[in-house]
Amino acid sequence: MANLTSAKPDELALAAFELFSTRGIAGVNMDAIAAGAGVTKGSLYWHYASKKEIILAACNLYYRAWRRQILEATESSDRPAEKLEAAVAFSVRSCLLDDANRVFTTEIVAMSLYDSEVRASWAGFLDETERFFLGLTHRAVGAGELRCDDVDRAVDLMLAAMEGIKQIALFRPQACLPENEQRTCRRLMSLLGERVSALA
Repeated sequence: MANLTSAKPDELALAAFELFSTRGIAGVNMDAIAAGAGVTKGSLYWHYASKKEIILAACNLYYRAWRRQILEATESSDRPAEKLEAAVAFSVRSCLLDDANRVFTTEIVAMSLYDSEVRASWAGFLDETERFFLGLTHRAVGAGELRCDDVDRAVDLMLAAMEGIKQIALFRPQACLPENEQRTCRRLMSLLGERVSALA
């Protein structure tokens, strides 16, 4: 068992995330999180006073990872439309094809139905995601690389479609199989507008 001084909040949140992603939030108690992190229950409670606190910490860990990874995924190109395509591709891999992320975020959305703190946390992340895609899409349109009459509507529709695919995967797992990645990316990109292929 790790002692109190070696138990770091992010390590505990990661252990909780991994358990929530495999057993569901309702199926995991503080004893299981402590055991999964290799710490005493007292060490866990030293950092997190309740299960709600560690759920929100797991959310924050997920949000920080998303910020870092989507910036890494989009930094290799200078062209706005290519950055947008890279962001969509990253989102498909991270939000739909990654089982742990898909299960965790589905659990969080379900919990948001009746928990206002979790709902506010997830709503803040959705707002950030929307701003990110709005910025990329507006830049691609402004650069003449993408045709889109209504960027706000297009981004709303694309994000809603992605959430819909995630929900459909509960009943049709084939929707999130790796072999469908390219097709899913193309369909989501088509909602954002028409790529201008010739940059004369």
